[in-house]
Amino acid sequence: MDIDLIAIGKNVLSENKFDFGRFSILLADRDYGLSRIFFAQDVTEILPTIDKCGKDDMIVVYGDTDVLFNALFETVEESDKALDYFRYGERVFVPMKELNERKIKEIIIPLLNSNNKKYFNTVIFRTFGKTESELREMLSEYTRNKRINFAFYPKGEECQVRVSYSRNVPSATVNDVISGAGAALKDYIYALKDVSLAESTAELLMASEKKLCIAESFTGGGVASALVAYPGMSKCLLESIVAYSNEAKEKRLGVSRKVLDTCGAVSADTAFEMASGLLANPLCDIAVATTGNAGPSAERNGQVGLYFVAVGDRNAIHVFKHCYTAENAAETTDLELRREITNSGISTALFELGKYLKELKRRNQ
Repeated sequence: MDIDLIAIGKNVLSENKFDFGRFSILLADRDYGLSRIFFAQDVTEILPTIDKCGKDDMIVVYGDTDVLFNALFETVEESDKALDYFRYGERVFVPMKELNERKIKEIIIPLLNSNNKKYFNTVIFRTFGKTESELREMLSEYTRNKRINFAFYPKGEECQVRVSYSRNVPSATVNDVISGAGAALKDYIYALKDVSLAESTAELLMASEKKLCIAESFTGGGVASALVAYPGMSKCLLESIVAYSNEAKEKRLGVSRKVLDTCGAVSADTAFEMASGLLANPLCDIAVATTGNAGPSAERNGQVGLYFVAVGDRNAIHVFKHCYTAENAAETTDLELRREITNSGISTALFELGKYLKELKRRNQ
């Protein structure tokens, strides 16, 4: 069964690029793809457009689906418009006014599977900190297996690795490849499902029932903002402090003047003392601190893009050093570079916090 998409409405796909891209990814998870894409602006164009589709195709109608019902039926009840799918002749129609992931996963994919002798499963590795080329090199031993497909979807410092395989592949082969790939990527995986880095970390934090305090300098509150986007964070996030100046770091967080004068605000020592200052609050279980050079200038003529993230508790505070380099530095404006460095710092803080929470969970089990 081929899949045809009919987009109804002027500019409907160009105005909903994310929906279209997401739809394509969800189909690709099961090794399916769109055969043809058609456009129809109104009821006069929909029937000729349907005639261009195969006689036994699945036709996904996206956008103004009322046009479809009005063209096919003389009278239409509202209950008919609520159908997940219907058959008309030999064709299967799936009306979808907007992206509906439930309908894709629970209606479209099963319908396709029922007409396909092959059924594909997909394992997702959500990674952070390695480029696509580095991940491919790390997985080269496993990507050579032609019966199992590896697809890479990079976005900034994150990359989704999707491993798809048919039910016809022996389970021993699948287990060897999946477990081997997971072991190779273990230091860079933040989730094994299709969630964002912020959502994954937020879920881990809320499950831990620990109280988190955050101190941010160059990230300007971005770490806290990323977490509070998820409901229930009020149970975990105790406070967030943007200590941008040296005076704030010293007076609000207790960073020593000696450290600031000797090591500088952008240093491992300062990040450590920022986190330590948060832990002075008896209600704080976990501390996260960030400090860095977002540019265009850097403290003490240091390197733009250098930053430090501290994560820990009263037993130990770990400081991570990172230096962000733009892919196209010559074409990146100072403002764009500043934004990229800040976003990199936010993501690194979320990733390291997530790793800490996973280790905490492992120790407590």
